[in-house]
Amino acid sequence: MKIQSFICFAFCFLLFSCSGKKAYGEPGSDLEIIRLDESLYHYLIQNESDEVLSGYKPFLDEYGEKVIYIGASDSLGFYERLRTFFAEPTLMELYKEEQARFADITGMNEELAYGMKTLLAEFPLLKQPKIYMHVSGLNQNVIVTDEILSLSADKYLGADYPLYANFFYDYQRQLMSPDRMSPDYLLGFMMANFPFAGNGEILLDRMLYEGKLRYILSRLIPNREVWEYVGYNEKQYAWCTSHQARIWKSILENKHLFTPNYVTTSQYLKDAPYTASLPAESPGKVGVWLGYRIIVAYMDKHPQTSLQELMNRTDYEELLKQSKYKP
Repeated sequence: MKIQSFICFAFCFLLFSCSGKKAYGEPGSDLEIIRLDESLYHYLIQNESDEVLSGYKPFLDEYGEKVIYIGASDSLGFYERLRTFFAEPTLMELYKEEQARFADITGMNEELAYGMKTLLAEFPLLKQPKIYMHVSGLNQNVIVTDEILSLSADKYLGADYPLYANFFYDYQRQLMSPDRMSPDYLLGFMMANFPFAGNGEILLDRMLYEGKLRYILSRLIPNREVWEYVGYNEKQYAWCTSHQARIWKSILENKHLFTPNYVTTSQYLKDAPYTASLPAESPGKVGVWLGYRIIVAYMDKHPQTSLQELMNRTDYEELLKQSKYKP
């Protein structure tokens, strides 16, 4: 499968809290996250030769051109610009704390390996990329190309990490848990390989696309709590569940479900303090939650449907009808 270079400029719609979940068994994988973040950190603080990074050239090209904007790795002065970029004291302190926080990523690697192996089994045309971890200085979060999948670990130091308060709103910091890295790897990979097909102005189309991704995610990492798949905490998920009839009625009465309107549709799907058109106590991106619930209802009624068949379905009105979703 050929995909274009994909960089996610915003956080993926997930929130994952630390928990003592059981270890993953089969299917296994030989997947191992490549620690570019470690190699680059040692290169910087130990003033190592540029040659120690030579094996990372394909990644460094994407990283230099599209993440930290210093050009390709074979451009004149690249390594000097790389050192200059990370010379800022606050950034290096952030980098130091990232290294301490992710000194051991065994659990993350195990969960990601399970999820990726399951995904590739369900979608045999997909090719497993080389998976990296990088630091971006709070720039882009996800990098995906035909050969590369990487996350910026300095955006996963925890909602209470002091520096984040200077750059991110509360609802954004909620999404910056270390425990959500392996699911975000998978979601970023799926978003790049399964691009949206439908009318982007129609809420139903966008909701069910997002819902399909979250449902597949729930099958790839089954040991999570249900609210985690849509980027909520338990309280937010409970609010939507207890008000689902009101949410559905509001969408239908305002004719938001089928009426093409990109602005209105996006308000139901974006990260925000609350969802416009709904009460102020609502969480953001209610459309993601609702899309997930509709897809769950559909799969409960059609358990024989494979994940690939589900992903390929773009007849969204018929999918809704067959789900028999009734809040």
